[in-house]
Amino acid sequence: MKILVIMKRFGANKDMVMQNFGRQVRLFESLSKHGHNIDFLCPDYKKYENKDIKKGKINYYIRPYSIINHFNFAKELKILIKRHKYDIIVGTTDPLIGIFGYFYSKKFNIKYIYDIQDEYSDYDTYKLPFVKYFDRIAMKNSDIVLTVSDSLNQHVKKIRKKPTYTIQNGIDLRYFKKIDKNKARKILNLPKGKIIIFIGALTKFKGVDILIEAFKEIKNTIPDAYLLLSGAIYKDININHDSVIYRKYPKREDVITALNAADVAVIPNRKDTFSEYCFPYKLLEYMSVNVPIVATAVGDVAEILKPFKGSLCIPNNVNDLKAKIFIQLKKKNINYRKIAMNYTWEKLSKKLDNIITGLK
Repeated sequence: MKILVIMKRFGANKDMVMQNFGRQVRLFESLSKHGHNIDFLCPDYKKYENKDIKKGKINYYIRPYSIINHFNFAKELKILIKRHKYDIIVGTTDPLIGIFGYFYSKKFNIKYIYDIQDEYSDYDTYKLPFVKYFDRIAMKNSDIVLTVSDSLNQHVKKIRKKPTYTIQNGIDLRYFKKIDKNKARKILNLPKGKIIIFIGALTKFKGVDILIEAFKEIKNTIPDAYLLLSGAIYKDININHDSVIYRKYPKREDVITALNAADVAVIPNRKDTFSEYCFPYKLLEYMSVNVPIVATAVGDVAEILKPFKGSLCIPNNVNDLKAKIFIQLKKKNINYRKIAMNYTWEKLSKKLDNIITGLK
C-alpha cells in the first residue's frame, strides 16, 4: 500500500527526521520492509525549512509551517495526494496534525489512521479554541486509531466503536547491549560506589524533584552513592546537590554506556493524566541492559514491571521510592531484556502490517 505519514519534524527536543528518532520514524521505517511505500510529510515549526530527503526507500517532505502559511502547507498536501494516490493517510505526533489529516483524508476519500502517542489534553495545542472538539471527532471517526499504551487504548475506546489497537513505543536491541559495569564507568569517567541514574527531561513534571529528595536520604545511609542525571534542565529543578552528577549524553552510545555503568535506573513519574497513558522510551532502554529498575506504579509501566518484585513504587512518595531503590541496589542480573524483546520495532511493525492489511 501507499501510505502518507503526517508527522511534525521536531519532537522530544530532537530533529526526528535527521536523527532517525521516534516511534513514527522507526515504526514506519520497519513497516516499509513489508512491501509498503512510505512517504512522510513533516511540518517544520522551528527551522521553517523546505526540502526533500530520501532515506532508503522512504521520502521525507519537509515543509515550513505556521498559522500564516497554513494554506500553503495544505496545498502541498493536496499536491502529494494527487501525485501519489495514497491508500492510507496517518496523522500523528500532535492533535492539530491528527485533526488536519482526518479532514483531508475525508476530503479525498482515503482511509485514515490516527496514531495517538500521548493523552493530548496536556499539550499546549489542546488549549486552542475548538481543538478538543475536533480532536474528538477525529478520534471517534477515524478508520483506525493506534494508541501508544493499553491504558490509553481503553481510554480512547470510551468514545469510539471502530477498531482501536495498541502499538507501543519500541526499541532497537542491536544498539542496547550489556557492557561490563567497571568498563562503562571507566569510559565515561564515573566514580566508584553506587550509581543511581535518570535520563530524560529534568523537571518536576517527570518527578525528578522527588527522586532528588529520595537520593538525599539514600546518601545519608550510603556515603558513596551518586545520582547521575542527563537531559534538558528545566527551571523548576535544582540539581546542585552533593553527589549529584550532571552529564550531557547527546550520543546514543553514551546513553547506553551510562545505563550499563549504573546500579539502579529510575522512572519517577508523578501520577497524572500524562503518565497514566504514556509509554516512556526509557523503560525499554533500561530493560534492554538489565539494569535494576525502580518506577512509579502508573499505567503500562506498572503492568510490565509487575512480575519483577521491588521494581514498582508508590507515585509521589519519597519514602517508598527510597525504599525500593535500596531493594534494587542489592539486586543483580535481573532479566528484563526478555520482556524488551517483545517490543522491537520489527515485531511492532509486523503487528501494524497485519492491522493495515485488514483495512479495506
